[in-house]
Amino acid sequence: MSTDLNLPGPESGYIATFGSGEPHTLFGHGFAGAVRDTRPFGTGIAGTRHFLHLPGHGGRPSPGPGWDYPQIAEVLAEALNATSASRALGVSMSAGGLLRLLSTAHPVTGNLDKVALVLPASFTGFSAEAAAANRSYLDRLRGLVADEDIDGIVELMLSREPAEVAQMLPARAWTKAKAENLVHTDMSDGLGLALEIAVDDTAEAAENLRSFAGEVLVLTHEDDPAHPVEIAEAVHAAIPASHLEVLPAGSILWRGRHEVRRILGEFFG
Repeated sequence: MSTDLNLPGPESGYIATFGSGEPHTLFGHGFAGAVRDTRPFGTGIAGTRHFLHLPGHGGRPSPGPGWDYPQIAEVLAEALNATSASRALGVSMSAGGLLRLLSTAHPVTGNLDKVALVLPASFTGFSAEAAAANRSYLDRLRGLVADEDIDGIVELMLSREPAEVAQMLPARAWTKAKAENLVHTDMSDGLGLALEIAVDDTAEAAENLRSFAGEVLVLTHEDDPAHPVEIAEAVHAAIPASHLEVLPAGSILWRGRHEVRRILGEFFG
């Protein structure tokens, strides 16, 4: 089960809030993530910071098997409305959910003036190579989860990290906590999300993305099979006014936190 302390519950909409005053910023985690993972992204960000646990995470019940991006987008929209947030940061899965909101011109996006998309994992589609790699990885992961093989899950997850990161004790501990959640909670309902497409590849969606009036930052790093740079580049191309930052491998969660905080501080400043 989750190792978070002071888990936000249903009475708060599964949102933990820190700070005060304007502006309000919503932070959404990636798959198998939690509030503890997004807290570092809020360091130095002014105003009120709201950290959301999505369904299937942090003790929040899963909606059932077969998660998709429309579901995730709607949860994010509800949280944006509840917090009156004018800014948002989404990591991986949540980045996909925010892209879904922007691509459908959801009414809540009219209140957003800054959106940071960190490690976007899905957009309008995958290359054949990326799709095959995702499918192979998911098949192996499903088998390990069914066998409750936590050590095997840890090694599989870390095989997607740079070798230096995979040997870091904090990275291994963090990955083990994710593996335990996959085995012991209903989070595994969402395993198929790795094959889902966040944004419909239509002219309307493309126009909505081009027309978004707020500022957009796309932040990723190299050599991450779960978050291909090509996805971030495609998002950047679809939102011409966006700013793209590509950092060295392993930067965003482990080896480049100072640089990540500088970039986010300047963007949200």
